[in-house]
Amino acid sequence: MTDPVPQTDDVRLADWRVRMSLASTANYLYKADRAGIMAPLVKTDGVVFPYTPTINTSYIANYDGVLPTHTNYRIQQYMNSAVEQVNITADFTAQDTFEANYLLASIHFFKAMTKMFYGQDENPTNGTPPPLGFFFGLGAFQLDNHPVVITNFSYNLPNNVDYIRATNTDDASSTSNLNLIGGQLQPGGNRPPATFIDTADQAITYVPTKITITLTCVPVVSRNTISNDFSVKEYATGKLLRGSQNNKPGVW
Repeated sequence: MTDPVPQTDDVRLADWRVRMSLASTANYLYKADRAGIMAPLVKTDGVVFPYTPTINTSYIANYDGVLPTHTNYRIQQYMNSAVEQVNITADFTAQDTFEANYLLASIHFFKAMTKMFYGQDENPTNGTPPPLGFFFGLGAFQLDNHPVVITNFSYNLPNNVDYIRATNTDDASSTSNLNLIGGQLQPGGNRPPATFIDTADQAITYVPTKITITLTCVPVVSRNTISNDFSVKEYATGKLLRGSQNNKPGVW
């Protein structure tokens, strides 16, 4: 496996909220010519989690216990180390049309990230595995261009919260602007009258005002990185964690 395409935009490090983005050279999903209902993710370059998610990561070292004859204790022989699945639980809320559009786009993005390119796909060609996602957030030595693949995405549509209208469409001209609130605040804080538009021709969708999603991800570290870049000495200093600074994927 070759190295995932690195991302080097330092702006993403200035915002310490957790974010999942596509590779900088990607031309699919929200980076496609027709972003459709994922259009709200263009400005934020992926999904920005509006509330700090719970992130569970497990690092393991495997040993094989050998029991020689006539001994009281096992002889532990090291086998290998690994980074286990990364489990993420996150809350999203939607209090207006903009947030509803963003929530709908985020849900659809995570669903699409579990799909391989297939059938009529040409670029990437059909048969290409699901896309890599790149995590940013919580500062330089937490998540900095750390690549993952999503193995499970789940969410529930609760029956004990209100639902709000989203106005995303599958049209390439879809934007993330508010459709039901007119203009900007004038001096003095007076809001102009709301301009309600005719939604007869729009694809109306309803999303919950509060929702919890869960992601199960597998960290990705290429063979090239393991063989040519990795050392415990460099890892211990924290240098290998800083993907953006090294112009490479961050090492889990």
